[in-house]
Order: sequence, then structure tokens, then C-alpha cells
Amino acid sequence: MRFPSVGARLEGKEPSSALRGAFTGMIRLRRVTRKNIALVGDASAAIDAITGDGLALGFRQAEALGAALRAGDLSIYEAKHRRICRAPFLMARLLLLMDRYESLRKLALQALAGHFAIFNGLLAAHVGARHPLAASLDVAALGMQLLTHASMSRLGSAKL
Repeated sequence: MRFPSVGARLEGKEPSSALRGAFTGMIRLRRVTRKNIALVGDASAAIDAITGDGLALGFRQAEALGAALRAGDLSIYEAKHRRICRAPFLMARLLLLMDRYESLRKLALQALAGHFAIFNGLLAAHVGARHPLAASLDVAALGMQLLTHASMSRLGSAKL
């Protein structure tokens, strides 16, 4: 057990409900500023929790808002907000797509399992340690691996 103190406290306790998780949804607003009001964090964009980006996005948005306030121009925040949210929205859509289609999920996991450099590059871009344009090469490489695995699995299942 990884957390023995938590396990000891929960031992013998009954669950309060059968709920194990819930859909949080994704909401993208056309604007996050109006006059002298700016939305930050979950108020400005709801991205499914599957990406694990919630707090990090809120911090990046707050930093961008601070810069816009110093400059006296909320349009700076509006533009920066769109850029900040672009990759997490894409990641959430891709992860939810893989959740919906088991065969795609299996192909993606097979492709990534055999190519750690691709996985590391995509993860680095996701957490902001690598420029998204650099990750586009990893996306292309992953696409090639998906096509390779898909065609190999079709060949394996075809009767010759």
C-alpha cells in the first residue's frame, strides 16, 4: 500500500456512494474579458479534468492577466488566454476521443509504448517544457506509428 496512514483510516469504512468519477465537460468562451472584468481559471474555461491542467492553467492565466493589467490593456490578456488554453483543449479532446474508441486507445498505447522519445516529447510539450511547434514532429511521428500499428493489426487479422 502506498499510503498506509490513509489506508488505516479508511479500513472498514463503507463508501458514501457508488460514484467514482463524473464528467466535467469542456466549455470555451468567446471572450474572457469585458470592460474592466476578466475571468481566470475555471471561470474562464472548463477543460475536462482528464488533462490535469486546472491549477497550472489558472496560474498561467493569472500571470498573463497581471501583465495585461500592468500594461493597462485587457486585450493582451484576451489574446494570451487563447494561446494558453489551446494545447490543453486539444489534449482533452484527444484523450476523450481515445476514451470513446477503444481500438484507437489500444493503437495509441502500443505506439507510445514502443517509442518513449515520442511520449517524452509530447509530455514535455503538454507541461510547457517544450515549444508546441517542436512537438508537432512528435505528433507526426505518433501518427506514422498509429498508421503502422493499424495496418499491422489489420494484416494480422486478415485471412490469407
